[in-house]
Amino acid sequence: MCLTLLSAPSALAADVYVQDFSLRTHSAGHDWSGTYIGGHLGYGFGQSQNRWAATPSGPWQPDGDIKYQSLLAGLHAGYQHQFNAFVIGAEADLSIGQFRGDDSQFAGLVNTIDINGFGTLRGRVGLAHDNLLIYATAGLAAADFSKGDTSNNFTSRHLASGWAAGAGLEWALADNLSLRAEYLHIRLGTVETGIIGAMGGGYLHRAEAPYLNIVRTGLNYRF
Repeated sequence: MCLTLLSAPSALAADVYVQDFSLRTHSAGHDWSGTYIGGHLGYGFGQSQNRWAATPSGPWQPDGDIKYQSLLAGLHAGYQHQFNAFVIGAEADLSIGQFRGDDSQFAGLVNTIDINGFGTLRGRVGLAHDNLLIYATAGLAAADFSKGDTSNNFTSRHLASGWAAGAGLEWALADNLSLRAEYLHIRLGTVETGIIGAMGGGYLHRAEAPYLNIVRTGLNYRF
């Protein structure tokens, strides 16, 4: 009898501990933890400052800002874990588009600046309320960047790097399926190109701080 009475408080304490630990690792309702893959569609627009110089020592002259826009599509994958109402994780994505821009509004079509695709590697921090997840995201970005000169029939290609940051909403449609909407701002570093003239000679071109604003929606499948 005494052993039964002594063991009862211990059993109750253990049960309370287990329940408390369970509450700390995830909240009631939908659990956002797990590895996921998905696809996305969207639209992007951006701009780059366009400058040129006759020699490496400058001076750099303005050549008209270049604007561009495009539809885009891509794939993404990531992992996240839920602690109570908080969700943290990481995601990588790759998108393709046709961001074509030129300076025809400034001085006739001479310079072209194109972004053919981009990728990001970002951390994600979110707040979950059952089937709804609100999150912020930030990390690294890289883009396939092309620079052309139509008068000299010259094109060069670069990998431009930078950063990305944004936010989004995600809604769980089922245990393993969710729909999301996301905004990203991508800022790339300055890209300098030596343009070789068709008849010899040439000049230097600088695309200063090209950026993209991305709005996209996607579908995720979580394992």
